[in-house]
Amino acid sequence: MKVAFYTLGCKVNHYETQAMEELFKKAGHEVVPFEDAADAYVVNTCTVTAVSDKKSRQILSQAHRRNPDALIAAVGCYAEVAKAQVEALPGVSLVLGTEGRKDIVSLVERAMAERVVPCYPAPFERRTFEELSAQHDSRTRAILKVQDGCVSFCSYCMIPFARGALRSRTLESTKRELVSLAENGYREVVLTGIQLSAYGVDLPDQPKLCDLIALADGIPGLERLRLGSLEPRVITDRFLSVAKNSRTLCRQFHLSMQSGSDTVLERMNRRYTTAEYRDAVERIRACMPDAAITTDVIAGFVGETEQEYAETMRFVEEIGFARIHVFPYSRRKGTKADAMEGHLPRAVKETRCRELIALGDRLEEAFIDRQIGTVTDVIMEDDGTGYTGNYIRVRCDAACGETVRVRLTGREKNIALGIIV
Repeated sequence: MKVAFYTLGCKVNHYETQAMEELFKKAGHEVVPFEDAADAYVVNTCTVTAVSDKKSRQILSQAHRRNPDALIAAVGCYAEVAKAQVEALPGVSLVLGTEGRKDIVSLVERAMAERVVPCYPAPFERRTFEELSAQHDSRTRAILKVQDGCVSFCSYCMIPFARGALRSRTLESTKRELVSLAENGYREVVLTGIQLSAYGVDLPDQPKLCDLIALADGIPGLERLRLGSLEPRVITDRFLSVAKNSRTLCRQFHLSMQSGSDTVLERMNRRYTTAEYRDAVERIRACMPDAAITTDVIAGFVGETEQEYAETMRFVEEIGFARIHVFPYSRRKGTKADAMEGHLPRAVKETRCRELIALGDRLEEAFIDRQIGTVTDVIMEDDGTGYTGNYIRVRCDAACGETVRVRLTGREKNIALGIIV
């Protein structure tokens, strides 16, 4: 059987797709590009924005047009929260949502033979982490999912409804995966999850992210550990002590922010203030002055005034982020924000997005400029560039897969130039 995949959304989705691809390969099936004719198409959907919903529907329809006789399986967050709409799309025969990926091969095989649609527990009835294994991201970097579920219920977000209760991969399972990845030549592993900062709260001994960092330090062959998105509350004294002394942990911390205005943060139900966020950043920099702080910002949230937007712009510049990801607010039915008054026109959101992106570009270039003249390790990737531990992309003359010692000598836009020393 030929199987094709398409993935929308976050690193967790990409990890889960990689794991499903490997399950099909191990079962003797052929994984082909999505553009090719296939016997089955698996679309890993996303619901983080209304655009993601629309794109998910479009890709499912594309698969059906590509081969009307193929089985189409919809998995992921949009398939979870909009099962009825997804099941109604032409050609969709299997809807798994965010559960059942471990059984994807047998489910597809059975559905092709019998057209049987399985039933899985609703998200908040799930209590066990679904262990999936994936062995690739790039030729040198792998993603490892160690946590699922979210209970933050930010007022704009559908993800808790799609992913459900908090579930964590055990330390023992995480260690096995890290050892396997290192043995297969991966130099860097990115730990990811839906609410990564809540790692371990559901496990008997309640381990913390600190314990994962310490565990990774003991894995032979693993050079770097990078963390996915974090909340400011995770920056505790113990976390900083372990992070500072870690052999493998990258000096890059993605602290999710969303707004630099306290009144907007309150409407978003983000559960921290700008003062608390600033304190987390200052504590990181006091321990690790060369650390890169990256973040996400939502532009044009419901009721965002010119003053609140100006507060965000000032706060972003004050923090001096190494990189920011900017998204326009997307209205989501079923969320608290959808029922709020004061939704902004699209043009206003787009203008604020452009201005925030321009500010982010300037701050990223300034961060790179401050690193020029320093010497650091770079793990090279396929395109003649690689990344430093603090997430600067560097171009230098070295082969893919090499770890090289490089002096940063200049910059072209957001790429640093380096020479091997």
